Amino acid sequence: MMKSRILALVVLSCLAGVTAVAQKTNIDWDRQANFSQYHTYAWEKSPHPASGLWDQRITDAVDKQLQAKGLQKIDSNPDVWVTYSKSIKDQKTLVGTGYGFGPGWYWGPWGGGGPVTYNTYVTREATLVIELADAKDKEVLWRGAATDTVTDNSNKNINNLDKAVVKLFKGYPPKGK
Repeated sequence: MMKSRILALVVLSCLAGVTAVAQKTNIDWDRQANFSQYHTYAWEKSPHPASGLWDQRITDAVDKQLQAKGLQKIDSNPDVWVTYSKSIKDQKTLVGTGYGFGPGWYWGPWGGGGPVTYNTYVTREATLVIELADAKDKEVLWRGAATDTVTDNSNKNINNLDKAVVKLFKGYPPKGK
């Protein structure tokens, strides 16, 4: 009985760890848009640009995907404007460990199951939003968002950025209505 409770706590802790680092994406697009008519793009300044080297890393990753999809980057009069924004926030997770079941739970006449120790873990979570808008009417055609955990390892963060952008543009241009 005690071993099964410990095993359940270990399994739940592992599942919580997996979901905390899983990359989440969300994509939406104008179902009425004819994406086959868009062949060129240009960048519009980001409302919330990344700092340092990250601005160029983001634009390079998006450029690579758009060009792989057949769009050509130009300086003026594009079919599509591309922009991105980013946000970084702290994500707090409260994890309880121990053998206790909290107040009010008892094992018969022998009392409670012991104290529960709570630990708070803080991770940094970054969200990147990429938007493509029709250059004529400035209406958003396509929007993709990716959220992932940021670490202190720059190489890992670059790798996560590249994976996220590939994942976002995997189904671009959208098929069907």
